[in-house]
Amino acid sequence: MSSFDDVAIAYNDAIDWKARLAREMPFLTSRLGNPKDKSVLDLACGTGRHSVALALEGAKVVGVDSSKAMISKAKSHALSSGAAPRFILGNMEEFQTIAPGQYDLIICLGNSLALLNNLEGLERVLSSIYGTLRKDGVFIAQILNFEEIYRTGFRFFPQKAGTMDNGEEVVFSRFYEHTDPPHSSTLVMTAQIKVKGRWTSQVSTQKVLNLNESLMKRHLARAGFRETKFYSDFSESIFVGSDDRNMIIHSRR
Repeated sequence: MSSFDDVAIAYNDAIDWKARLAREMPFLTSRLGNPKDKSVLDLACGTGRHSVALALEGAKVVGVDSSKAMISKAKSHALSSGAAPRFILGNMEEFQTIAPGQYDLIICLGNSLALLNNLEGLERVLSSIYGTLRKDGVFIAQILNFEEIYRTGFRFFPQKAGTMDNGEEVVFSRFYEHTDPPHSSTLVMTAQIKVKGRWTSQVSTQKVLNLNESLMKRHLARAGFRETKFYSDFSESIFVGSDDRNMIIHSRR
């Protein structure tokens, strides 16, 4: 049976990346002005789609991820795209050690900040991000807003289907178990994999911090950020904490 890293990559590849990047890249590149030779750090970069897209715009990009399989896939994607970001295997908490330097833009997308162990770890990472940005540098994060999730009782994500590199069909199911409200939830992800005509399944669980606007404002301020804006999407729509599940954070050093 395939590793869950391989399954996660198949889930990632099932995303409509052309449409997603079309929505998100104008927002990201606008924070750089002219992206050419600007330095970018992509924390929890996954398979490197944003890293590659930014590198193709002329930015000098470093991507960090804790999954060896994800980093390998990112390097392959960069090679096939003709881009040259640098990808590093490592945890988000240690990025200052493994990816030292000063950056014009740091991004952390896909609710990745919520995967840190606790709020103390979140504050440490945010402080490191603040200290690593150049003057007037920008930090962009994308997270899920648990104020809306708790208000609506949201638990179940839409099913998604994909195909692994070896051609195996995969069907993904994800849901939240609100195990420690209002502090954290457990994300349960099941992958049903069709191997040689027979279906098997894998289950993975992940603790997720229950973040919201007020928590992020507090911890960003403690990290040193004094200018933060919240949006509900990459078109800069107004964010309403009670109504919007998606939260885009824009903090300037």
